[in-house]
Amino acid sequence: MSARGAVRRGAAGLCIGAVLLLAACSSSDGTSDSAEAAGAVSPTTTRAETMAPVLDDRGLRFKEALSAEGLVADVPDETLLALARGLCDQLAAGVPEERVLELARPVAAYAASASDTTGDDAAHSYVNAAREHYC
Repeated sequence: MSARGAVRRGAAGLCIGAVLLLAACSSSDGTSDSAEAAGAVSPTTTRAETMAPVLDDRGLRFKEALSAEGLVADVPDETLLALARGLCDQLAAGVPEERVLELARPVAAYAASASDTTGDDAAHSYVNAAREHYC
């Protein structure tokens, strides 16, 4: 991997982490599902041994809608789930569309880098997919 590729992947990791934090903080009841969304496990067990698949039917529909547009790339299911929850919480709270798009932009831009889509178009796709398939 080139130095540029390593920097891009590192920056994407930071963006995804920020989205997880924002999604956890935007929970409408003030509680955080971040441990659940992040797939928390004890140090002596693996995720496969202790947990069911991360995505439920709604999550799978969300992921499939994004996949149809080439926007999943290597975004982990945990990140997709946290983002979908955060987007839906903000949409339900009546947050202006531009602010909702801000939450989607880091992950959408990362996913768009592996497709022929621009970051802004991808952010709109993430918000629309959440609205139509997850919320």
